[in-house]
Amino acid sequence: MAKAAILGFGTVGSGVYEILRDKSFTLSAGEDIEVKYILDIRDFDDAEIKKYLVNDFEIIANDKEVKVAAEVMGWTTSSL
Repeated sequence: MAKAAILGFGTVGSGVYEILRDKSFTLSAGEDIEVKYILDIRDFDDAEIKKYLVNDFEIIANDKEVKVAAEVMGWTTSSL
């Protein structure tokens, strides 16, 4: 089973999580995908995702099990 990390947990990141949680996805190499980490600077009370939350990217970068990462972080300021 391939482990995945979601970098950001806003509208898009939470949607990616729901898709990976509710559906069965397989990499082209034939492995199923399972979320291992969610990277976000905020703290969430949701017990379902709390077990995945980290706020240090190095934890993800140094974990050899993580084969897939979805970077879905938004902008903090607008240039418009």
